[in-house]
Amino acid sequence: MTLLDTCALIWLNGNRRDFSPAAVKWLDRHADSLCLSPVSLMEIGMKSRKGMLEMPCPLETWYASMVELYSLRELPLSASIAMDAANLPELHKDPFDRIIIATALSHHIPVVTADVKFREYPQLKVVW
Repeated sequence: MTLLDTCALIWLNGNRRDFSPAAVKWLDRHADSLCLSPVSLMEIGMKSRKGMLEMPCPLETWYASMVELYSLRELPLSASIAMDAANLPELHKDPFDRIIIATALSHHIPVVTADVKFREYPQLKVVW
């Protein structure tokens, strides 16, 4: 399994050129085991509503098509993950990203991200 951060999820269906060559290789090799956190959908929806992100269709429709196209698996947000996110070192301030980091650590899986702050967590495997 591989967890996509919010940007990686957005880029997956249109901006693959924004990924590094190593990330593209990783995504191709692990295409059957890509995962997302539901907080990414909240983040995308909030950015879209604020005019910071243009969506090609309603979020629900976009999400359904992404799941179908990429066989994405949703990793649930649990109380344990929320507490782990709260207890992470203050290296990353964004609460959405902290939940994504805690989710990856909880499941012992890598995360695809361009966010350099993720690399500051030594126990986290970051693909970029």
